[in-house]
Amino acid sequence: MKNMTYFLTALYYEAKGIISHYKMKKVVEAIKFQVFKGDNEMLIIAGTGGIKAVVATAYLLNCFGYKENDMLINLGICGAVKNNFDIGEVVLCNKLIDDFSNRSFYPDILFKHPFKEGSLQSLKGVMGQANKEQIEGDIIDEEGAFVYQVASMFLKPHNIHIIKIVSDVLNPTSVTKEKIQSLMEMKMPQIFNWLENRTAVKTEVSNIISLDEYKLLSVLTTKMKLTTAMNMELEKLFKQYKVRNGHVMDVVRGFAKIQCESKNEGKRVFGELKQRLMEL
Repeated sequence: MKNMTYFLTALYYEAKGIISHYKMKKVVEAIKFQVFKGDNEMLIIAGTGGIKAVVATAYLLNCFGYKENDMLINLGICGAVKNNFDIGEVVLCNKLIDDFSNRSFYPDILFKHPFKEGSLQSLKGVMGQANKEQIEGDIIDEEGAFVYQVASMFLKPHNIHIIKIVSDVLNPTSVTKEKIQSLMEMKMPQIFNWLENRTAVKTEVSNIISLDEYKLLSVLTTKMKLTTAMNMELEKLFKQYKVRNGHVMDVVRGFAKIQCESKNEGKRVFGELKQRLMEL
């Protein structure tokens, strides 16, 4: 039996193209939410807001027999905080900030993709230009970080993807249902193409880092004087490189011989190692 791909959107206009692409039919037994099912795909429309996102994620995975290796995709529009992102740009979120708890999460992005990466802050409510100084993330929405936290209780982190399409630059009043549908129609072919390749990957990555590799990571962290966040980023890049190339020890072993005398020197060496691990 093939693994399932679960989709969660906040709005129908974000879901419409997905339902059509996978020829999904409405699940009449689902009463609390609109749920649609294809051959190996399911989609739930959560509604807007963090609480609805949390409940919908748990409902979708609990009520329809999830398996540990299934995949969940949260797709929808977002606002950009600065002009670093163009309207219509697809962003795969590499950091998620929960506006309720002020906690941050770092999804495992182990597979190659054509999208821009950025940090997503999921807010308690709609935020406009006047509140710009309060925002830490590159982009904002009302559900992504909450979806991730719930989904990670059921699924493996590398199988949870939060993908957003930029609809505005902190100007939510400019976003209409017609604009949402147009953006989704324009960008979903690229996302569908990536998902086809992504779902074809059968690599088991739950134990991809061996004990010897974890020991080497520990040495690197100590010698480069890395912060917790930098250490998490290093582990993610380490995994990504190994998934792509099948090996990683030879690439990083030389860096373990460098003893950094200061945090600034550690940052410089860490930057060099990051560049090495990001090579295809």
